[in-house]
Amino acid sequence: MISIFERRRGANASRATLVATATFALAVTPMARASAGVEYVTRTSDCNSHIAGTGNALTVQAGSAMTFEVWGNSIDLAPSIKTGGALTGASIVARHSGTDNSARGCGFVGSMVVSVSSNPTITTSTGASLSFQMPLGDFSTLAMTIMPFSSLAQPTWTTSGSLQPSSLSCIVKTGSITTVNQDTKLVIQLPPGAPQDQSTCTSNVITVRVLPTSTSAADVAPTFKYAVSGLPAFMRDSQATPELPTVSATLAFVINVQAIRALTTTSTSTITIKNPIATNRTTTLTLQVSPNPGLGFATVATATPTGVVVGNPIDFAVTLSAPAGTGGQVISWRMTQATCFANETGGGFATYSQGALYQLFTIAAGQTSGIIRVLSTNGPGCTSKLGPVTQLFEAWVGNAIANPQVAAVTSGPKYTRVNVKLSE
Repeated sequence: MISIFERRRGANASRATLVATATFALAVTPMARASAGVEYVTRTSDCNSHIAGTGNALTVQAGSAMTFEVWGNSIDLAPSIKTGGALTGASIVARHSGTDNSARGCGFVGSMVVSVSSNPTITTSTGASLSFQMPLGDFSTLAMTIMPFSSLAQPTWTTSGSLQPSSLSCIVKTGSITTVNQDTKLVIQLPPGAPQDQSTCTSNVITVRVLPTSTSAADVAPTFKYAVSGLPAFMRDSQATPELPTVSATLAFVINVQAIRALTTTSTSTITIKNPIATNRTTTLTLQVSPNPGLGFATVATATPTGVVVGNPIDFAVTLSAPAGTGGQVISWRMTQATCFANETGGGFATYSQGALYQLFTIAAGQTSGIIRVLSTNGPGCTSKLGPVTQLFEAWVGNAIANPQVAAVTSGPKYTRVNVKLSE
């Protein structure tokens, strides 16, 4: 009797004629009734890959409008469908006759595209069914399991231990950027002079990976982009590619450089990442950005030259974020191997004492920069016959002799450093 159904469907007979023919055929051959009904299921994008059939149960992601194609003798003739179990709704999207499907390269069998809906926030797998009314009034039932969306793993600001694709160097400059609380909180200290900084900055993106806790995928599942809320005014998010529920997604957090530089008070944001379908699946990150704490270094110190033969002088340039106030600005500095350097006689740049814990230099009132000159010398460990030896220059804003806490920091806007190399 399958041949009777298919031939008449392929000849584009009316549904009434087909029903009448089917009735006569079934009256003659009672067993033909068993041949009509659901045979297998495919995704709407690929009619030749069976995702469910004999011995292979169908799984469908929870949520609205989950669409798939059901195949079988007379399925396309079903006048109605009805739901059971966890399904909250279903609709017929399209019908394809055997002739239509044959032309599509899908085989000479009828099909129906259906859309089903269920509660998107379920947390456990639940049984459901979809029944198709056959031409003679009986029903052929497709059983399925509705699968919940996976919960989301706790994301971090870092990927493989570091910020990606960069550490926002043109925003942070002499400020600082750190992660705390197992990398779930990002803390940015803006550099001094940030509000006046008009330089071009293209390193203004941080990417974050969103990971589901389960990789158990449903046969029928949507792709989507995560919803993000709680962003500060200077940040927006984007997700280039919609992903399946069990696939990791990459979110890009894009910073408005001008807006973040203009901050005058600390900004703390709890950023919520949410599955837009299963809205009970969420996770959070924290972002804290603080404006500059006052006068500091506008740029990293530089050395001229960066390498010398001992006996020659080196100039270290330091630049403040704003002009020094009345009385000037004291800078504390040191060479970590103090005996490798000496005062440059008659230079008039800075007084150097090998026995002092810190050296002091004052940038004149109204000025933003100064040159600290020292003379390199050859003492024990200063050079090596094997090659140049690296020496470190460090500087702090403030008087570290009067207040030792000035030199307690080794990062941030009030600290700078640069390496030089000494050769014989």
